[in-house]
Amino acid sequence: MEKVSAEFEAEVMADLKSGLTEALSKIEGARKQAADAVEKTVENGERQAESVKRQIIGAAELEARNSELKSLEKALNEVFDLAVKEVSGMSGEAHEKSLARLIQEGLEVIGPKATVLCSAREKKAVASSIRRLGGKAKVTLDDQSIDTIGGVMLATDDGSVRFDNTFEARLERMRPALRKEVAGILTNAA
Repeated sequence: MEKVSAEFEAEVMADLKSGLTEALSKIEGARKQAADAVEKTVENGERQAESVKRQIIGAAELEARNSELKSLEKALNEVFDLAVKEVSGMSGEAHEKSLARLIQEGLEVIGPKATVLCSAREKKAVASSIRRLGGKAKVTLDDQSIDTIGGVMLATDDGSVRFDNTFEARLERMRPALRKEVAGILTNAA
């Protein structure tokens, strides 16, 4: 019986060792799975944190750019207001020459035969400017006045073509170039 008992004990011990080895193997596998899960969780957290960081930085950069554009637009509007104020106060010989040049530019666009419209305040100066052109073109001054701070509007006799060469229209046409120039000045000053 001792032999059977020894064999039984050896068998039980072998089963216990086998079970222990299997349990230790399962524990090690579970440990690896847990470590992998923790590593993946940490990586996902880092990726999410980096994504949030990029979003925050992008939003801040966008806000800064929008603020810069608003400042640029404000500066440009101030420049335009100053230009309008300066131009609306012009008079005399220089003013008549500039009106003659505006009329000439208009004639180049619509042809040598045109009607000129201007503000009531500039009728006399425009009439003088038209006389300066001499017989180069057939230009007549319209009796109607237009609402403008200065400059002229030219139209063909039938009114089918109009060229707005008022100071406001010229400033508006120059706005993109001026915006670029003001932006260059502001960024070089900063």
